[in-house]
Order: sequence, then C-alpha cells, then structure tokens
Amino acid sequence: MTLTFQLFGRFEVQDASGRLLDVGALKQRAVLALLAVEPGQVVSLDRLIDDLWPGETPASATGSLQAYVSHLRRVIEPDRRPRTPPRVILTRPPGYLLDVPAERVDLSRFTVHADQGRQALRRGDHEQAVTVLDAALALWRGEPLAEFSSLRSLAPTITRLSELRIAAMEDRFDARLSLGDARGCVAELETLVEQHRYRERLWALLVLALYRSGRQADALAALRRIRAYLADDLGIEPGTELRRLEQAVFDQASELDLPTAPPPARVVTAQGADGELIGRDDDLDRLRRRLDRARDGHGGVMLISGEAGVGKTSLARAAVTAGAAHGMTTAWGRCAEEAAPTYWPWRQALSAAGIDTGVLTVREQQRIPDPDAALFELHERVITALGSVGRPVLLVLDDLHWADISSLRLLAFVAGDLGDRPVLIVATFRPEPGSHPELFRDILGAISGEPSTDRIDLSAFGADEVAAYLRLRHAPDDRDLVRTLLERSGGNPFYLGELLRLRDSEQQEGVPAGARDVIDRRISRLPRQTRELMRTGSVIGRDLDVELLAAVADRPTPEVMAALEPAVATGMLHEPPHGHDYRFAHTLVRDTLYWGMSRLERARTHLAVGTCLEWRPGVDPVELAHHFAAAAKVGAAAKAVHYASRAAREATTQLAFTEAVQHWETALGALGPDDDADRCTLLTELGQARRDLGDAAGAVRDLDSAITLAQRTGNRAALVPAISVFGGPAVWNWRPYGTVDDDIVELLEELLAGHLDDTDRAALQGTLGVELHYSDRRAEGERHAADAVDLARRLGDPELRARTLNNYLLASWVPGRNTERLRAADEMLSIPGLPRATRLVARVLRMACLLRAGDLAEWDRDLERCERLLQRGSRPELEAMVRIAETARRTLDGHWAEAEDLLARYGRVRYGSTPWGLDFHRLVTLYTCRRGQGRVADIAEELTTAAARPDLTSLRPLAILAAVDLGDDNQARRLVRRWGSRIAKDWTADFLIPVWGLVAARLGEPDPKHLYLTLLGTPDLLVIGGMGSSGLGSTRHVLADLAQRLGRPDDARRHARAGLETHHRLGLAHWEEHSRRQLAQLGAPRPGG
Repeated sequence: MTLTFQLFGRFEVQDASGRLLDVGALKQRAVLALLAVEPGQVVSLDRLIDDLWPGETPASATGSLQAYVSHLRRVIEPDRRPRTPPRVILTRPPGYLLDVPAERVDLSRFTVHADQGRQALRRGDHEQAVTVLDAALALWRGEPLAEFSSLRSLAPTITRLSELRIAAMEDRFDARLSLGDARGCVAELETLVEQHRYRERLWALLVLALYRSGRQADALAALRRIRAYLADDLGIEPGTELRRLEQAVFDQASELDLPTAPPPARVVTAQGADGELIGRDDDLDRLRRRLDRARDGHGGVMLISGEAGVGKTSLARAAVTAGAAHGMTTAWGRCAEEAAPTYWPWRQALSAAGIDTGVLTVREQQRIPDPDAALFELHERVITALGSVGRPVLLVLDDLHWADISSLRLLAFVAGDLGDRPVLIVATFRPEPGSHPELFRDILGAISGEPSTDRIDLSAFGADEVAAYLRLRHAPDDRDLVRTLLERSGGNPFYLGELLRLRDSEQQEGVPAGARDVIDRRISRLPRQTRELMRTGSVIGRDLDVELLAAVADRPTPEVMAALEPAVATGMLHEPPHGHDYRFAHTLVRDTLYWGMSRLERARTHLAVGTCLEWRPGVDPVELAHHFAAAAKVGAAAKAVHYASRAAREATTQLAFTEAVQHWETALGALGPDDDADRCTLLTELGQARRDLGDAAGAVRDLDSAITLAQRTGNRAALVPAISVFGGPAVWNWRPYGTVDDDIVELLEELLAGHLDDTDRAALQGTLGVELHYSDRRAEGERHAADAVDLARRLGDPELRARTLNNYLLASWVPGRNTERLRAADEMLSIPGLPRATRLVARVLRMACLLRAGDLAEWDRDLERCERLLQRGSRPELEAMVRIAETARRTLDGHWAEAEDLLARYGRVRYGSTPWGLDFHRLVTLYTCRRGQGRVADIAEELTTAAARPDLTSLRPLAILAAVDLGDDNQARRLVRRWGSRIAKDWTADFLIPVWGLVAARLGEPDPKHLYLTLLGTPDLLVIGGMGSSGLGSTRHVLADLAQRLGRPDDARRHARAGLETHHRLGLAHWEEHSRRQLAQLGAPRPGG
C-alpha cells in the first residue's frame, strides 16, 4: 500500500488515491508521527512511552501503546487478512518500525531537497538551485510536527528542521542574486533580517541585494543596523565576511557587480513569513484578500491600528512577504518621530519601488503661481508613477502618526483614487495622537470614509497566544509563567519580548529599557496633574480605587476623575466594567511610574496609602503590611511588624507556608536593630514556617539565630519555643549526616535539668533523642525518645504523642528495631485528627518498615492511602516525600527507568531534610539502577568523588562496592585503606551493613565473619536504603556470598535458596533471576531451569 506522510503543519496520512486516513486521536497520532520521523528505523518502546506519558508513567502505558499500534495497523492496512504479519508498522526489538521509503515522508523530502539545492549552489547551477529549493520550501505547509511539539524527543528534530529551513532560504536568495534578481529579493530580505536579526548571512545577502539594486547608501545603512544590533544586544563585532563586504561596498568593488536585469516575477510560498505570527490568522487572511483584490486591479488602503508594540509592523511585514511571493512590487517607508525631510516615508517607499523620487518635487522656479494646482499635479504624478511600475504594488507606510503634514495630505489624496488601480497601501499607526494630532484625526477620518479603505484594530495577546509566543522563543510555556507574563505585559507582544529579555538576563525587578522608553514618551505627553496622580496610583497597585487615590492625594474625587481622563483616553488606564474604578493598562506602565519615583517619595506615598487604608474596615493585613514595610524607614516600622505578623499567622492557618515565610521575613526586615525580644520571637516563627514549608536548612539557620540571641540576652522564656521546633514531624533527621550540635545538646540537657512543665519536657526529650542519633550516646538518645513517648501518652495530648512517636522512629532507626518502629508508626497513625502532613510522614516511615519486612501488599495499600491524602491538595514537598519513598520499590521490581524518573522529578524537592540528603539519596538510587543495568562504570567516578566529601561519608561503602563491581579490586582496597571500614550504627546501617557484606565477600575485608554474624540476626529482611531510596533484594543473597567467602558452601547454598524463595514469593523478578545465577555459581542446579 502506497502511503504519504505529511508532518509539516497538521499531521496527515494519505493513501494511494489521495484519501486522508483517520489515524485517531492525539496520542495515537503521536505514535505514528514518532515512527514517521525516522522511517525504516526502530523507535524503542521506552522512548515512545516517555514521550506519550512524560510525567508519571501509568501501569497501563504499555497496553495502551500496543492498542494504538493495533488500531493504526487496521487503518493503514485495512485489507490485511487476520493472522498475516503487518507490512507497514513492524514490531522490531526494542520497539516498532515504520517500513516506508523515506521519500514518502515530507520531512525527509524537505531535507533531501535542501541538501540538493545547496549542492547545486556550490557547483554554480543557480537555476537548478532555485528550482530545487523552491520545491523544498513549498513542502513547508506549517511548523514541523506542530501537533507534537511537546514531545521531548522531537525537540532536536524540530530545531534542526527550523535551522535547515532558514539555511535553505539563504541559499535560495544567494542563487537568485546570482541570477540577477537583486531588486526582487530586497523586500523579503528586509523582513527576514528583522525576524532573525543576528543571522549575519541574511544581512550579507540584503546588503548585496541593495547594492546591486543601485542603493549603495541603503546597503551601508543596513550594515550599520546589524553592527548596532550585535554591539548593543550581544557586545560583539560583525564576523569577517560582513566586515569584508562592508569594505567592498565602500570601495564599490567590481566583485560585487552582477547583471541586474530581473527575471520574471516568481511565485513562492509565503508560509515562512507569517508562520511566526501569533494570534493574527484572521487579520492576515483579511490582508491576503486585499492583496488578491489589488492584483486584480482593485487597490485601496488598509489601516492597521494598535498600541505601541502590539504587532502592527510585524503584520505589515507579513503582508510584504505575501505580496512579494505573488509577484507584487513591495516597498516600505518609515515615518520619523523627530525632524525629517518632507515626504520622508514616501521618498523611502517610492525609491524602494523603483520610482524616481523626483515626482515629489516641482520644477525649480522662483515662484509657484498656483500652489494648489501644483500640489494637485504632484499628487497626480505620484498616482501615475505607482500605476506605471508594471506590476501590482504594495506600499507600507509605517508609524503614520509621526508623519509630516505633507505626507499625510498626499495619502489622503491617493486613498481616493486607488479603487481601480493595482496599488494597495498599508498604513500602521497608534491610536494616540502623534506629531499633528488634529490634522491626523481629520485625515484619518477622511481616509476611513473611502469605500476602498479597510481597517484592522490589533488587540493584545491572551493566554493562548502568550503560550504560543513562549514556544516560539523556546521558553517553557508552563501555566504559571504564562500567567505572570500576561499579567506584567498586558498581552503586548513587544513588552512580552522585553520581559523575556529581562528574564534571560536574570534581572527580576524594574522595567526593560526598551519598554520603558516607549512608556516614558507616552507618559510625558500627559498633563502634569495626570502624571502626578498616576505616580501616586502606581504605589497603590495596578488596580485603583478612585476614593482611595483621592484620599491619598487629598483632592476631591470628581477632580481626581477629571484629571485621569487623559490617561484613559490614551489607553494608559482602563475603566473596567466591574470591580475597581481604574486599572493600569500594563503592569509595565505601573512599574515605569513606580520605579521612576525617588526612594523617599515612594516611602512617603506608601505611608500615606497605608494610613488611609488602615481606617477602612476589612482591609487585608497583607496589603497593610506591604505599604507599611515599604515605609518602615519613614516611621512605619512598628505597624509593618504588626501587620506582617498578622498576615503570616493567617497564612499559616490557611497552610500557605510559602506566604507565611515571606510575611515573617517582611516583619523581620522592618524590625529596628535594638528590638532583641521581638527579633527572637520573629526568628522562631520564621524557623517554624520554614520547617512547615520543608526548608530544613533555612529553619536550622533561623532557629540557631533565635537560640543564640535568646541565650545572649538571657531570655529563657524564648529558648523552649525556639529549640522545640527542631523536634517537629519529619521523615529524615534534620542534621547533616554524622553531625552532632553539641551546643544544642548541652542546652537541651540544661533545660531538662531545670523546671519544665510535662508538655515541654516531653517535647524536649524527644528532640534530644533525635539530636543524639549521630553521637556515641545514640542508645541513650533512643531511651530519651522512648521516655518522651511514655510521658506524652500519660498526658493524653494527641499532637504531642504524634510528635514524640515521630522522634522515637528517627532515634531508633538502627538494625534490629524494624518491628518496634512498625509498632510506633501504627500507633502514630491510630491517633485521630492528625494534620495531613503528619499522617503522610507516618505513612512514609511505615512504608519503609513494610519494605524491609517484605510486606509489599500492605506497602501498596499504604501508597494508595498516600495518593488519597495528596489528592486533597498537593504540596510539592509532601508529594516529593511520597514519590522518593517509591524509588526503593521500583528498584526492587527492577523498574530502573521508573525509579530514575521519580528521582528526576522529585529528587530536588525534599520535606524536612537537610540539603546534603539530596545528593546522598540521588546517588544511592542512581547507583542501584546502574548496578541493575550493568552500567556501574557510568556512575563510579561521580560516586567516588562525592564520597570523598566529609558530609557524604555514608557513600563510601557504595563507592568501594562500585570498584568491586567493575573488577578493580586494587582500587577497592586503596579506598578501604584511605577511608577505613567503620560501620556507624545509625539509620544508614540497615543498608550499609549488607553493602559492606558484598565488599567483604569479594575482598576479605572488612571482617566477613563479623558481618555474617551481624546479618544472621535479620536474615529475612529486604535491604532498603534509608526511608525508601533504593532496594538491593534480600539480605539472604549477601549472606550467601559471605558464607562462600568463609568456606561454608552448604550454608551459602542454603542462604541463596532462601533468597530465591523470598524473591519468588514477593514477585521480584529481577532479584529472583539474580538468586538463580547465584545458585548456579555456587554449584547448585538452577531451580525451575
């Protein structure tokens, strides 16, 4: 069956008769598109699944993919008989293959044609080059793989094709210039260099085209433009070729000359020019229809109106490219804001169209006897000249609001006489008055009244267009970024581009210079009273309540409303139909006004706004805190602290911990330098908020500061709240690995030795238990934690009991305590009314215990319970806590890709742990995956480098085992000698003792007998890293290796068989196969094989 695949624009598949096949909904279409991009090549199942389900892969993914392939096979081969093998979509390990010739796919044909065109250009066959490149560009019906741009694996292909298209266009212009078509290339090249302003080859082609059209001055001006772009935007000079070309133009070098007779007008695709316009399809269609009418002899004027930066010029450029593609003579004239010669835009446009600008002058005379008649004759000459070009004409007059009076009058005259001529004039302008406001309005009215005049009023982008703009700029189009940029830019494409430039340069505040210049000019034309009120309003915010503004300005409300009318008339302010009285048209307008004020003026205005707001009922404390904090230096510090603290507490009650942190920081920032007691309280509150948020390192920093300050000032009452925060709910120890804060331990013991109520005593005892976990007094710390639980039980305080049980779980995380920990987790979960975060903590700790015990069915049920808790309102740090706990289960199942995907998506967001844990858990999981995949070499070096860090000593056994895995026993022994083989009895021991066992079984060190006897105490547990980072199967297979090392082959085989039974019973296929291989190596027959 002959099929054709079209991947440019909308994805289409045609059969031999040209009939379009229905290849299904988006995911099914995506499968076929992924195969069609690489015809004849196998696309792996993993890649297809990763692209179709980029987030968490559902368990049904493989089955769904197979269903898609089955449906596609029925559509593509409807006549294939049952049980006969498919001929088009073939199953080939490790995935599928589309068995069609490459020339049946338009992407492949485009690539071949583009390469052939370049080869023809290189050998000097310019006509052939143009023909082949025309064929290539004609295939470009739209963006490549437009429906599937979100698929990660296709991004390089899309980028390559876009680059190849620009290169093909350059090659085509190069060939056309060599054929003498210089003048026909100018308009298209002018458009392209603005779209790709750093592409020096395009500029070189434009300069050459201008020069060969007899426009040496314009060629040099183009060179100055690219020099300015490169210097201002990138800080670099043009490349060698452009500099050489510049000198040649100066010298009028003969090497630049070629025959200038233009060939017949060529018809080329216009898709490239307008393909990058966003949200202007309807407007572009209207322009195309007017171009069609003009080519048929019915011209006129098309007015394009819109605010600065909304895209008027871009739309006009698209019209020029479309006109040139259909053989029209196109020309462009720009009006100058500052002083310029009379008829300046007309002079540029007529010259570009090949018309002698002498038509704009009268014969030299001392006196013109009839100026009106002479002006009429001049206008008539222009119309006649436009009609004598020999082709339909498209003229653009850009920024008409800046035009000189003579140019405006000429346009008004010409507009009435174009209805039966093949001439279309596109004029762009802003709605606000320009150089000659009254005349401009009158002439605009006259032009609009002509029957051959149309008008397009461009509006700003909405959310969909902003997202499309971001994709075009290869920026992430996530919803939060779209919403932020839409809010700040008001949907204005120019401001949007400036904001992205600002974002790219990592400046987060202020207004982009390009946008600021535009706004400043508009503001400067408003009356002084209007500007003052707008400045005051900018302090209030983007939305303005006119009564509040009047109160702050101390003026009557009607007077304020009257003064704001000019701002409304020019579009700087809007009057929303509902809600606030006024709204700044763009956040950038508001920001320009705000940041244009002095710091003192801003602070005083904030104080005035806050004072007026304070008397209004129901005002949000966040708003009051904002204004008083900005006025803290001018007497509002106390109010700033008061309202920011209120806002923080309200945010905490709403579980908005990020906002709570921000408000506490605002309160601290406003606090005076001598307010030690309040500072201690605020630091404690901030530390608690950071702890709630999951920022353990930040919490430790703030709480340490609070404790130090309380000790220095003798504020014992502040010590207990500050130090108690450390013992809150957590999955991981809050201290860096191996770290004991002796000062905190000493302070806790000092407080416990003094008078405390029982609630504080239980909280501090539990905290001390966790603080001692990494010390030589770990067992004593576990007893403290157990005593804290007993005391909390007697007190009957459910929250305190949950807290102390959590402390006990962390303090007792050592080998031999899994049963006790499981009981503690069960008790914790039995407490009614626990906060969601605390229940998730308890579930995750319980799941880690269940994994070690091999109770996978209950682990699955606990995961489902966690899923339900997360569905009630997800917080990133809580979800991360659960997802990271999943990685061990995935490694036990041998699902390495799933484990790595969880790590990649959630490994940087942690709940209640210190930053060192990020690297530890990442590397443990990656090592486990690489070991299971037989790719330890990929990670060994990184693992060894990280293990050398003093805060990652717990990775050292893994780094040594990696060397053993690679067969480098000498390196492994060197590392043992360098680092030693001490086994810390802490939360890592459950995992690291078996790891050392694997090392000892190979090297004979550390002591294999000691490790064997240690592991015999827990023979039937699974080896799990921490709270669920990774799993290494049953301890039995480690015992088998150690027994073999100790010369006890019968025990080795017994342990290996027990390991096999465990792995088989639990359905752990990867580890079951590992046990079978181990038994075979031990000389036992492979069970079941």
